[in-house]
Amino acid sequence: MPPGIAVLYEELMDSHREPFVLCTPEGHPWRRSNFRIRFWRPAWDGVELDDAGAGERRPPILPTFTFHEGRHTHSTWLTEDGIPEVARRARLGQKMKGVARVYDHVTPAMVNQILDVLEERWLRSLASLYPGERAKLVSWFPHLRPRRAIGPHRRIVAD
Repeated sequence: MPPGIAVLYEELMDSHREPFVLCTPEGHPWRRSNFRIRFWRPAWDGVELDDAGAGERRPPILPTFTFHEGRHTHSTWLTEDGIPEVARRARLGQKMKGVARVYDHVTPAMVNQILDVLEERWLRSLASLYPGERAKLVSWFPHLRPRRAIGPHRRIVAD
């Protein structure tokens, strides 16, 4: 996991005593259908004031997006960033086809390359936030406050 995102998971794990990153109030893992209905769909599709149980209107983030499409996006990003197929497939829990399954293996250098390109994407995503969005994120995760520059233009990702 890229270091910038690993810190977020560590903070989530430190916020409760349960063994799962995301868990029910009782500390149990979310069942896929419950998580999808209660959290995933309302976040991505938005919530209208007249929806049952809606506390406030929330605009959609990315309507109709699914976890499966997220896997496709992740794979596409890794392809764009030049990650070898064997490393992409291993990351997604897939097997190589044919003789490549026997001869191709993921090396530590490939794992580091994946972490580097995903960290760079994470930093670019922070840099693309509006100042108010970035301030809100920093209020939730203070470790993002230090000034860090990224990319060829050395853009600041946190203020």
